Amino acid sequence: MERRTFIAMIAVGLLAAPLAAEAQGLVYYEGRAQWIAGSTLILATDEGWSIRVDLTRVDQREYLGLGPRVRIIVSGVVSEDGNYLIGRSIRRIRSESESP
Repeated sequence: MERRTFIAMIAVGLLAAPLAAEAQGLVYYEGRAQWIAGSTLILATDEGWSIRVDLTRVDQREYLGLGPRVRIIVSGVVSEDGNYLIGRSIRRIRSESESP
């Protein structure tokens, strides 16, 4: 195999890995913000799950001032290793007990 061909194949492989994650469909989780630290949010779902969300691709305005127990819907894609959610957006929602 020619050296240029080998290098080209490696480059294509490295560039395709992030695209594979992007090809996954968006998933949505609803729950309450447990805490935020740096670029990580922990979401507590109504079903009792805690989900780690990477916020590096979420616009900061969407989570600015977000405090504990605020109800939100987070959209994103599951990480390649399946251990966390790569967040895309966060939307605050009202709980039934909140008044308009």
